Amino acid sequence: MNKNRLESFSDGVIAIILTIMVLDLKLPQEPTLAGLLQLWPVYVAYLLTFGNVFMMWVAHHDIVAEIRTVDYPVLFANGLLLFFMSLVPFALAFASETHWSVPVPVALYGVVMLAASGGFVWLRLAVGTHSRDRTVIAHQRAQASTTFVVGCAFLAGSVAAFYEPRAALFLYAAVPLFRIGQLSARAHARA
Repeated sequence: MNKNRLESFSDGVIAIILTIMVLDLKLPQEPTLAGLLQLWPVYVAYLLTFGNVFMMWVAHHDIVAEIRTVDYPVLFANGLLLFFMSLVPFALAFASETHWSVPVPVALYGVVMLAASGGFVWLRLAVGTHSRDRTVIAHQRAQASTTFVVGCAFLAGSVAAFYEPRAALFLYAAVPLFRIGQLSARAHARA
């Protein structure tokens, strides 16, 4: 099966996820600077979640770029990944409803992002297996290992949420910053 359908479908789902996220942004109760400042955790969480979902889109592009065709294991791995990603707007809205100050919603956000990381690990391994190219297999396995480590930051944030919910935001924010650093290093290595 041609990879273009998988790529187009995935791009559409990710675009919808980003759209739902922005539609769930809360307006301040008062049209003042103080009203805006009261919602700072909501806006910071939106920014970091946008960064995380954007980096997921970039990673998905990286994965799909290495293959010409897809098979059912790749399709199912991709479907599971998109399922977990589709839960991100719910987790973001749930934690934002409490201004990121209640442990369970903040921890759930981390669990959803951890699940999405697991989906990426599975997709990368499925793509590596499907390609049968040693270089692609090695690259996807290395990236799957990195994604596993990234998932640990989400797990740590979920645990931290039960002690200090807003501190979990910093652990969650480390992921897109780490991924941006990775991309920057890879771009410099190619130049």
